[in-house]
Amino acid sequence: MKNIFLSILPILSILTIADEYQIKEGYAVSGKISSVKTSSKYASVEKCMSFATKREGIVAFTFDSKKDKCTIYKTIRSIKQDASSTSGMVEESK
Repeated sequence: MKNIFLSILPILSILTIADEYQIKEGYAVSGKISSVKTSSKYASVEKCMSFATKREGIVAFTFDSKKDKCTIYKTIRSIKQDASSTSGMVEESK
């Protein structure tokens, strides 16, 4: 039983993280950049989103699959269409 719980724990944490962001495929964010990562450690939408969630004051992220680049933002200036990007923006509390 313990092994089953430990195996689904990472999945549950990703689902919780995803609830905090509104995901937009095919869009890239522009704004005040907090950090840019290009290592394989951040080379997926899920890994980029996880990185953004762990940092304080981050309101959005963009993962560019063409460049394997994760960019996290402190502010959002605009959102533009970009076929190779997936972005997530913090959903406002209701």
